[in-house]
Amino acid sequence: MTVAFDAFSASASGSTNRSVAHNPVGTPRGAAAWLVSSPGSDKGSSATYAGIAMSEVSGSPNTLAGGEAGHVSCFFLGSSVPTNDPATVAINMTGDGGENILYVVTVTAAADTQIQDSDGTINSTSSANPSVTLSLGGNASFCAIGFWSGQDDVTGIAPLSGWTSRSENDVSTELQAFYTYDTVDTADVTAGWTQAAEDAVAIAIAISEVAGGAAAFIKMVGNNFRLAGLGGLAS
Repeated sequence: MTVAFDAFSASASGSTNRSVAHNPVGTPRGAAAWLVSSPGSDKGSSATYAGIAMSEVSGSPNTLAGGEAGHVSCFFLGSSVPTNDPATVAINMTGDGGENILYVVTVTAAADTQIQDSDGTINSTSSANPSVTLSLGGNASFCAIGFWSGQDDVTGIAPLSGWTSRSENDVSTELQAFYTYDTVDTADVTAGWTQAAEDAVAIAIAISEVAGGAAAFIKMVGNNFRLAGLGGLAS
């Protein structure tokens, strides 16, 4: 067994703290949550999955302050994931206002999971067909992207080849959206979407199993110990 898509949920878009009752299909071994919102300020202060705190991923928050301003935050939980069905997933916001939507995805796996790669570099007031490369390092990974677009209508955006649209939400003259990649494999993945030159802000992630189902081996680096599978340092 390798990491695989389990279930997706989306809240309604609104101006206050967002939450959703998420229904996993299998036994979740990883959970990720995105806040896609306006205006262009860091709105996502914290997130929980069934009451357990999630960690913010590298590249989050990603805020576009100019143009049709937007914001994306992303949080992840890869160990001791509660098996509640439904599981209440909540994002606490720094303040009310604007349009805010919560996207949640869970994955199944044979072991704990980790963020294999994350990218929050799509940030532009004028970008046609924005995309980034998720580096999988030869590890079978599940990939997803949450984004904000300045397109006026959902007909103005579309998934790249091999991706599935899970949500496209029209909020006045802007859009909130979430796509997942159809294939779990070891090759690097291009994450993004098609649109005319417009505002764009996004966070894409890849989720893989933790090697051996443990925290990986310890490697000596100078006078420090590096947890090679987790990227952490301990003196």
